[in-house]
Amino acid sequence: MNGPTQEELIRCAEQFYPRGFPPEEDDASEPIPAHHRTPEHQCFVAAWERALEWKEWGAFVEALPAMFPEHAVGGGTQPFVSACLRSQIYKVEPQPDGNRLVTRWAVAVSVLTPLYIVYVTTQLWYPTRRASRPTLILAPGSGDKPQADRLGQQVEHVLGCRPFPLSLAQVPLPGLRIGQLNYLSADPPPTLLDAFFMDDLANLP
Repeated sequence: MNGPTQEELIRCAEQFYPRGFPPEEDDASEPIPAHHRTPEHQCFVAAWERALEWKEWGAFVEALPAMFPEHAVGGGTQPFVSACLRSQIYKVEPQPDGNRLVTRWAVAVSVLTPLYIVYVTTQLWYPTRRASRPTLILAPGSGDKPQADRLGQQVEHVLGCRPFPLSLAQVPLPGLRIGQLNYLSADPPPTLLDAFFMDDLANLP
């Protein structure tokens, strides 16, 4: 099955994010930002409203504890902030130095188009309750593939989504105002990964 092309994904992103509206020109006195008053942003909001009523997503999440009884299950969805629904399974392993290693296998399903990614993060939890910055792995290695593959298969079976082509993840979208990237200006520009999912996938609760 052929995946979407770069051109198709760019055209799709342009339906949900307006062109222009650089953050440095935002007017803080406006109650509603100018880029939120565009037809593209209204399409983005409508996509989220549909996603929040998606019963199949609820069924997918509810099935995870039985599918992965050896792991804990968590969330990660940020409605109207990112562009994806997220769920995760994870395990916590004590380390000889007293720290704990947390491994998460997460799935992100775009609310803008039926594409998904499965990825892995690792993080150290310290006894002082601090934690290291999570390490993001977009292409799970052999040790993580059993869980990642099962998650992907379940997404495709229950939700009918296709894998996002990781080879296109860093394709830039210069000039598009990606709402969740308010702190970014034109350099560096947002990417297709940012547009269809989020800019900080490693950030999981």
